[in-house]
Amino acid sequence: MAILNIKNNFELSTTPIPNEFIDFYMPKANGNFVKVYLYGYRFSYSSQHNLTLKEMSEKLDLLESDIIKAFEYWKECGLMEFEWNEDDIIHISYLIPKIKEEKKVTSENLKKPVHIQLETRPNYSPEELTIYMKNPEINRLFKIAERYLGRMLSHNDLKVLYSLYDWLRLPLDVIELLLEHCISNNHRSMRYIEKVGLTWAEEGINTVEKAQARIKTFNTNYREIMKALGLNDRNPAPSEIEYMDRWLNALNIPLEIILEACKRTIIQTQKPSFQYIDSILNNWNKNKVKSIKDIEKLDNAYIKKKSMQNTPSSNDKNKQYYSKPSKFVNFKQREWDFDELERLEREYLSKQLSEER
Repeated sequence: MAILNIKNNFELSTTPIPNEFIDFYMPKANGNFVKVYLYGYRFSYSSQHNLTLKEMSEKLDLLESDIIKAFEYWKECGLMEFEWNEDDIIHISYLIPKIKEEKKVTSENLKKPVHIQLETRPNYSPEELTIYMKNPEINRLFKIAERYLGRMLSHNDLKVLYSLYDWLRLPLDVIELLLEHCISNNHRSMRYIEKVGLTWAEEGINTVEKAQARIKTFNTNYREIMKALGLNDRNPAPSEIEYMDRWLNALNIPLEIILEACKRTIIQTQKPSFQYIDSILNNWNKNKVKSIKDIEKLDNAYIKKKSMQNTPSSNDKNKQYYSKPSKFVNFKQREWDFDELERLEREYLSKQLSEER
């Protein structure tokens, strides 16, 4: 049985809750995480040091695993030091809350995905899910999903939904936005919803603000690309989304450049081809294209190079001149019979001698 060893860094005899925690950290945290923080905080000012994880679980009506998740969350927030040693003792030390300056979410932030290691989704049993549904917030999530999907949730549906919260660590309000986003785009498959959830988790979309910015990108940039390809009558397929995500986020290519590649693809192939667009954009990216003017420079350089290849140089002209056959080449030379010439010469000389006599 794990024993919780909780202490604080404050020299006070009461259990005060810092205003920084109430004003800044508490509003954004999961309700169960707040319960764990406050209950543990109360014991950090108590002489009782033999509180067990099981006792805390029963007192708060939470799973022990949920309590551990809460400790890990507050550790990430910088409000707690949390360590579980080999003696099955969990050492917890509360720290003074410090307000950190929040980074403003911009489209530039979203273009830098956070790569995380994701293991296989846990296989939750029906009994486990029944326990989790006692959590009012989880139960509310399931009801919202039923309303969005317009049907009763199967055991597999419940597993996927709970895994978004438990496995991928997406906040419940972010999961609600994810459901609304997928279903509003006519994607009701849990497999599709889970795939979008995985993408969001890898991109670090863990706040409502980030989720709204991501949805806005999907509903504007993606739609513009689909429209440029004449595909505005349907939603993008998962493979098409992967291409567009790569162009917009991984390669950080401006939308106008992508639309120009779409235009050239249609002209060249007479059909929408994401693979062909990808080859164009990869080439432009290698040449550090950032604007339409950069594309025009590449086009002009290509045309100039092409014309130089088709225009013969002075050396080529000389080669052509000297390689032309001379008019004397085709002259058919006579074949001389030297014996016959010698015979004629002898006859000529004999004739001359006879005349002189």
